[in-house]
Amino acid sequence: MKKMIALILSVMMALPVFAVAEQAEIGFDDLAGLEWSFLSGVGAWSTDMRFQEDGSFSGEFHDSEMGESGKDYPDGTVYCCSFAGRMSLAGQADEYAWKVHVDQLKVNEEVGSEYIDDGIRFVIVEPYGISEGDDMLLYRPGTPVNVLSEDMYLWAHVMDDGEPAEALETWFLMSEKNESGFVGYSFDEAGFANPWIDVTEEELIQTVGVYFGVPDGAENVVYRALPDAELAEMQFTIGDDEFCARIQSAALEYGQLMNIADMYFAWENEQAITVQHCYGTIAQAQTGSEDWAELCLWYDLVPGLMYSLSVSTTDPDGLDLTAIAEQVYIPMQGDC
Repeated sequence: MKKMIALILSVMMALPVFAVAEQAEIGFDDLAGLEWSFLSGVGAWSTDMRFQEDGSFSGEFHDSEMGESGKDYPDGTVYCCSFAGRMSLAGQADEYAWKVHVDQLKVNEEVGSEYIDDGIRFVIVEPYGISEGDDMLLYRPGTPVNVLSEDMYLWAHVMDDGEPAEALETWFLMSEKNESGFVGYSFDEAGFANPWIDVTEEELIQTVGVYFGVPDGAENVVYRALPDAELAEMQFTIGDDEFCARIQSAALEYGQLMNIADMYFAWENEQAITVQHCYGTIAQAQTGSEDWAELCLWYDLVPGLMYSLSVSTTDPDGLDLTAIAEQVYIPMQGDC
């Protein structure tokens, strides 16, 4: 019996040990502040997203097909969507990777709907490269490239300079199910310039040709413009709450709305409202344990102007966003 136990022990000692090396803990606060992009670098498409520290995320997908044109849309077709959701960390997968689960994913518009704006047809589709229920793998900067499959080299952009790098220089989030990989760039690494310009109220009118009403009690009022997109913005605070109002030219029909606020959460409690005589909607989203966002959208049909008013607050039930929108909105041309 002792000889048998000794034999078993000797065999066990000879077997290789497959232990997962412990890594320093990571959290979504390590991933927030990065721009996550899934793109080839040679096409007119990309899926881009951003994380909050609680694991919620928002993003956009677009794929331009300029050859898909028609009489009413001579400048082509864009397949696109905005989306939001939440992920959770499910522990360490191996020596180099962490498991990330996509708990929720929601497209903010109606999938399959379409509209034409400025000679381009926009078709709402599902995002490319990410799906609800997916289990993804997260790699840190410094991970040896050879632990990735060769199919992932393209999405990790490790061969952009010809020869593959020896280690990842960025965060990398991959999905074998969707055959996709998101690179987590800092804004400096991604080379994103800030296209917004700070302007005075008078310069805003000259630059974009629109103007805002300043609500009662508003402080720290700041105006910005994105001239190429004909987009105007006014930021202000009331008490501890931070507000952002926007106006943008848009060719929509009655009942149609565009989310021009760049806020892509999983909106809840959505309901139809009117701002003066303009059709609109209002909705809420929880962005953290105590933080909320509330968004009001409305459209002025006569001059063709889309409006948004958003707020970050800890007490969405303690304010009337529609009433503030009524003060922000000044008709540009008659009744809407």
